Amino acid sequence: MRDHRNPFLLQASEHIETDLTFLRLFGPGTLDMLKMDQALTTKIFFSAPGGGKTSLLRLFTPGPLLELHRHRNVEDCKELFEKMKGLLALDDDGPRVLGVALSCDRGYANLGDIGLDAVKQSRLLFALLDARILLATVRYTLALKRLGPDDDCERLKFLRPPTPLDLPGLELPCNGEELRQWARRREEEICATLDSFSPEDTTVSGSEGLQSLELLKPCYVHFDGQPVAEQILIMLDDVQRLTTRQQQRLIQFIIDKRSSTPVWIAERFEALSHAEILGTGTIHGRDCQPILLENYWRGAQKRFENVIINIADRRVQDSRSIELSHFETCLEDSLNGPEWRGKFDEILRILQKRVKERASQTNLFATWLREYENLDGSPRERAIAWRSLEILIERELRRKQTSFGFELEAEALSDKTDASLGAAADLFLANEFKLPYYYGASTLAKLSSFNIHQFLQIAAELFEETVSANVIGQSAALSVVRQETILNRVSSKWWTQITERVTHSHRVKNLLESIGTFSRWYTNRPTAPNDPGVNAIAILMSDRDQLLDPAWLKSRPNHRILAEVIASALAHNYLDAQPNYKCKGQLWLVLNLNRLLCVRYRLPLGYGLFKEQRLDELIKWMDKVFEPKRVTGEELL
Repeated sequence: MRDHRNPFLLQASEHIETDLTFLRLFGPGTLDMLKMDQALTTKIFFSAPGGGKTSLLRLFTPGPLLELHRHRNVEDCKELFEKMKGLLALDDDGPRVLGVALSCDRGYANLGDIGLDAVKQSRLLFALLDARILLATVRYTLALKRLGPDDDCERLKFLRPPTPLDLPGLELPCNGEELRQWARRREEEICATLDSFSPEDTTVSGSEGLQSLELLKPCYVHFDGQPVAEQILIMLDDVQRLTTRQQQRLIQFIIDKRSSTPVWIAERFEALSHAEILGTGTIHGRDCQPILLENYWRGAQKRFENVIINIADRRVQDSRSIELSHFETCLEDSLNGPEWRGKFDEILRILQKRVKERASQTNLFATWLREYENLDGSPRERAIAWRSLEILIERELRRKQTSFGFELEAEALSDKTDASLGAAADLFLANEFKLPYYYGASTLAKLSSFNIHQFLQIAAELFEETVSANVIGQSAALSVVRQETILNRVSSKWWTQITERVTHSHRVKNLLESIGTFSRWYTNRPTAPNDPGVNAIAILMSDRDQLLDPAWLKSRPNHRILAEVIASALAHNYLDAQPNYKCKGQLWLVLNLNRLLCVRYRLPLGYGLFKEQRLDELIKWMDKVFEPKRVTGEELL
C-alpha cells in the first residue's frame, strides 16, 4: 500500500513507523560494506550525521528480520533477504540472530556531572549499561518469539556461566521476569544516585566492565529450553552522546575484551577529537574493525551511485501521488534536445568567431582550425570541441617558449585532447553562457557526497516539485533548468545551516568560502590548469602530522585552531578527507569540498582535483576569506 506523498521526506530510520515500510525503503546494496565472512563481529561505524548507521542497526533487530522473512518471496524484499541470508542473519526458517539495540542518549553523560571520581563514574556507567542491555534483551527476545512485552517471560531462561559475573543481587539461573525485575531495580538505584544531593555517599556498586557480554551468549540464554538464537548481537547507537571519557572507556573495554558476543557501536564523527578525525584511517584499534562509511563509499563510487538510485527507485514506487517505477524518469538528463539546438547554434557561432580572431595573431594554428571546421556532431558537441580548442590555443599562446613559427600539426592537437579537457570546456560553456550544469540522477548521486541523508534531502526537494507538476497535469520529468534552480536553493539552504551545526562556525565558513572561491578562481583560468578544474585543496601529510602533535600545537595556537576548524568541517561532512594521496612524489591529505557546496561555486564534481596549500595560507583563509589576485600570463600555466 502506498503510504506517502513524498517518501523522500522520511529521512531518519526512527521516523519510518512500520518495519515493512522500512524494509521496502532500505537499499540492499548498503550491506556491501559488511564482509560476508565477518559480518557478525565487533565493529565501530563512524560517519557524519545521516550516514546510515541507525538504519543499518535497525535492520538487525527482530521486527525487521521477522518481516523480511515473512515477505522473503515478495519482489520488494527478495534481494534484501538474499543479502541478509548471506550475512547469516536469517535463513529460510527465520532469523538466526537476536539483535539487541540500545541508544546511548538516555542520560549516561549525566554521570559525568555529579562530582564522582573517574573510577566511580566508569563503574556506574557500565552498571547502568548492563541493566539496560539486559532489559532490552528481554524485550527483543519476546519480540523475536512474536510475543508481547508482558507475555510468557518465564519461558525465557538465563543460565549461570562458569565465569563469575559482577552483577550484584542477580541470582543465576533465573527466568526472564526475574532478570527484568532485577535490571529495573538496578537501573532505579543508579538513576537515584544521579538525583542525589550527595552522590559520593551512594552505596550502589558499579562494574568493572560490561558483565552482560559474558551472559548474553546463546548457550546461556534459552527460550523453551533451546538457545534463543544462533548469535546474539549487541548494538549501541548514538555513542557520541556519551562524554569523551565514557566513549574512550567503553570502546577500549570492548576492544580489549574480545568477547565472543559481538558489539556494534555507531558513532558520529563529531564525537571524536580533532586528532582522531584528522588521523582518518587510524581510529581506535584494528581488532574492532572500524568502518568509516563515507570513506568506504568514496572507494566504491559507482557502487554507491547504484545503491542510492535503488533507494530512490524504492521511494518513488512507495509514493501515493504519482505512478513511477524509476527515479531517473523524474529528471531530464540531457541538453541535446531540440529545444537546445538553437541555443547551441548561437554559442557555436560566437565561439568560432572568437577562436579564429584569437588564433589570427600567428600562423601556428591554421591546421588546427581546418581540422575543426570539418567536425561532425550535434551543435552542443561541436561547441564543446571549439571551446576545448580555445583552451589549447590559449595555452600555446601563453607559453614562455612556443614553436619556431611552424604550423602545429594535427597529431599534436590529438595528443592534447582528452576527456578532462572536454569536461573543462563543458563547465566553461555552462558558466559563460548560463547553461544548466547540475542535472540528472547520476549528478544527484555525486552531489550527495556519500551521505544517504544528504541524498534524501536533495531528492525530496526535486520529487516534491515532480509531484506538484503531476497534480496540475504537467510533465513529471523536471527540466534541467528547473533541476539546477532547485539544487542551487538546496545548496544555499545547506550553507546557511553551518552556523547552527558546527563549532568554530565563523572560521569554518571562512575556510570553506576560501576553498570554494579559490577553486572557482583557479578553475576558471583561461588555460584551464588541472582540467577540468579543482574543488579541493591538499596539505602535506607531514603538515597533517604537525596538526596532530600536541607539543607542536601548544606553541602554535593558530595551528591548534586550524586543526579544530578542519576537524569540525570534516565531522559534519562539509569537507571530505583523502589521506596518503600520492602526487608529485609526496603524500598529501586532500580536503574535498562537500559536493553540494560545489554547486555554490560552480565547480566540477570529480575527485582528485586539488591544489596544494600551506598551513599558514589556510590560517589566513579561516580568518579572512580568500580574494582572487590578478595573475600574469606566465602564472596561468
